[in-house]
Amino acid sequence: MADFWQQFWRGRWSRRASYAGVLVAAFALVVVAGAAAVYMALRSTEADRLVTQSYMIRQVATRLLSTLQDAETGQRGYLLTNDESYLEPYNTARDTLDRVLDALTEETEGDPDQAARVIALRPLVDTRLAIAAHTIDLNRAGQTAAARDMVIAGQGKTAMDQIRIVIQQISDSERDTLMVRQDAAAAARAWLLGLVIASLAAAMALAAFLANAARSALAEARQRATELEAEVTLRRETQETLRQAQKIEAVGQLTGGIAHDFNNLLTIIIGNLDTLKRRLADSAQQTDIAAFATALAKPVDLALQGARNAAQLTHRLLAFSRRQALDPTRLDLNRLVAGMSDLLSRTLGETINVETILAAGLWPTLADANQVENALINLCVNARDAMPEGGRLTIETANTYLDEAYARQFGDVTPGQYVLLSIADTGGGIPPELLERAFEPFFTTKPAGQGSGLGLAMVHGFVKQSGGHVRIYSEVGHGTTVKLYLPRMLQDEAAASVPAPRPASAAPAPRGSARETILLVEDNEGVRDFARGALQELGYTVLEAAEAEAALRILKYEPSVDLLFTDVVLPGMSGRELANRALALRPELPVLFTTGYTRNAIIHHGRLDPGVQLLSKPFAQHDLARKVREMLDGSGAAK
Repeated sequence: MADFWQQFWRGRWSRRASYAGVLVAAFALVVVAGAAAVYMALRSTEADRLVTQSYMIRQVATRLLSTLQDAETGQRGYLLTNDESYLEPYNTARDTLDRVLDALTEETEGDPDQAARVIALRPLVDTRLAIAAHTIDLNRAGQTAAARDMVIAGQGKTAMDQIRIVIQQISDSERDTLMVRQDAAAAARAWLLGLVIASLAAAMALAAFLANAARSALAEARQRATELEAEVTLRRETQETLRQAQKIEAVGQLTGGIAHDFNNLLTIIIGNLDTLKRRLADSAQQTDIAAFATALAKPVDLALQGARNAAQLTHRLLAFSRRQALDPTRLDLNRLVAGMSDLLSRTLGETINVETILAAGLWPTLADANQVENALINLCVNARDAMPEGGRLTIETANTYLDEAYARQFGDVTPGQYVLLSIADTGGGIPPELLERAFEPFFTTKPAGQGSGLGLAMVHGFVKQSGGHVRIYSEVGHGTTVKLYLPRMLQDEAAASVPAPRPASAAPAPRGSARETILLVEDNEGVRDFARGALQELGYTVLEAAEAEAALRILKYEPSVDLLFTDVVLPGMSGRELANRALALRPELPVLFTTGYTRNAIIHHGRLDPGVQLLSKPFAQHDLARKVREMLDGSGAAK
């Protein structure tokens, strides 16, 4: 078997060597024939040019003789008639003879014999013209007899005969030269034709050889392509298997992290509710009402805190998946950073030196102010944790431009103008192998219990949902820099208040009255019962429906409805469709939406549609009271 493969490869290389030898020889023949053809083509062109030159010399010489004869004819006509009009051919000839002689001189400058004849011709022409001019002057002076005697004396005829002899010599010499040049041109064309035929034959032979070689190469290429196709198919199947495994691993990591955090939160909620139930069961034995209320308050507070943490976890997951509802406004990052500097200093502690570098003339950006604040706090807390012994935290803003080259390098950013928010620390840095996983959900380098692993994932999701870009630069032992690039805003809109005002949760919930009627539309019975009870406790009259059709029937027959409070996701008709039909019936009716998650009913490109008011689930009575009161008082109504 080894001998077979050895002979196979030896024969293959032998065939390739013979092909290469024939190919080189054929190619050399084509090159030689082509070069010779080009050379002979140039020779033929030169021969044709010389033939044309001979014709031109004879033509110019003939023209010179003809022009002199015209001058002689005009002179004699004038002497016989005394009519000045007969001198027109003479005057024309006198004006053109110099140019004709110059052209003849130029054409014959390459031939010494012909050039000498032209030089000898010029004084003869001047003599003939001088004799003609003298006779004309005599006739004009009235000496007609003297002029005729001068003509009869034959001086002009003698000069003309000499001119004819020289011109004939020029013509005869060019005729002989022309015959030689025509023969040379014919020979050059014959050689050129032969070389062209030889070139075509060589080219055809080369083409035949290449065609044969191409057929052989094509057969080998087809065989190799079949082998490569099988290999590519195998590799594609392997890669697909690997991708599926990676997806399963990522989903497993995500679901594991969610399950871990939610189980902890549910343990807090269920455990404290169980404690509350047990203490309520023992209420008959309690005599001290104040102590009993205190005993009940703690598990209630802990359960509520666990529920709020669970809600915060879902919000972080929505931010990571870029599905949270953003409320972007025109934002001045300089004002935001300056307004948060005191809060950050208190949060980070005295061992962290906070330095802000705010760019002059900073462009505005369009972003959700609350989310930017959350991202800034999150990154600053991460930086503090990276500097347990203290250090320097630098917050910087700048105008920047990300060009095409940068966009091609990272692939997830659009070239253009951006507003930069940079957070740099002097901590220990992040190793390269961990830096690649920084944005993964539930991945954290902090000790157990000190980080959820959703902070950077949430920041990344928010920035990308806002149309921006985020990069992390880190070097072990020298610190980490996180750069947030938010798109520059060009529209001229009113600036948002920064930092965004937050409702005072300690203030009592604003109440309503029985004269104010709210139509509650919610398909989940538990949520509907809670919302109805919360609104009734606030003093409102509540009408309820579990689906959109029932809500529309109520609107038709109950003109007292002051506010429509509807879930977005309903069976059959969506909450958005319900609102559109309700506004067709009651154009001035305020509409408040609520949802736990929605893709595109009221949110497009991560932003609430214009005029939409939203209360995100889960919500407490205080949140509901504040939002309803805003809507009824007109401050939150759709414009």
